[in-house]
Amino acid sequence: MKRLLVLFSALAVSAFQADAQDMASISGPAIGTATSPTAEYTIGVEDTLQIDVFDVPDLSRTVQVDGAGSIVVPLIGQVQASGRTPNQLADYIATELGEKYLKNPIVTAMVKDPASQKVTVDGSVVQPGIYQIGPHTTLLQAVALARGPDQVSDAHRVTLIRRGADGQTVSIFDLVDIREGKTADPFLRANDIVVVDVSDIRRFVRDFGNVISLAALLHP
Repeated sequence: MKRLLVLFSALAVSAFQADAQDMASISGPAIGTATSPTAEYTIGVEDTLQIDVFDVPDLSRTVQVDGAGSIVVPLIGQVQASGRTPNQLADYIATELGEKYLKNPIVTAMVKDPASQKVTVDGSVVQPGIYQIGPHTTLLQAVALARGPDQVSDAHRVTLIRRGADGQTVSIFDLVDIREGKTADPFLRANDIVVVDVSDIRRFVRDFGNVISLAALLHP
């Protein structure tokens, strides 16, 4: 029993020293520069938008994208918003207004509440779940929303699963490298899945420690 306790102690010290270093390195905001989004924000269902028509306050308003992905714009009627970027939506509204009602209208569209933007954070984190993100939420920030990696996590191996029109892509990131500025912190998109891997050695130390504790109680 004493030899087992000595072995466990050595393993525990080694594993949890590494764990402490990893947790400390990713406990705060990333210091590296985040990569630019590969595409501008795409409007989704239930997003709240601010539509402004310069110098025409009666046409400016806050609207929510309905379940069909549409909004109602005065003079124009139903307009498809989901699937478009704010700039694309503003250009479309400006074109429609310019053809029938106004001369060279200036229209802007802004996302006030990106309700459609949600990601899944799973694996070895304190609080797995589905979280709402903003247009510029990064991988490190998403893990922080899940209250960070847990005690048996492998912060050097985090999987980002992304489904798009061209199929599914899977990328592996190192949270410690991101926190230290060695690797850029990627922006997330709606419906991304983030999975923090489990460290086999830390899981073994935890489970073995439980066995040793029980054995010590049964055979003092």
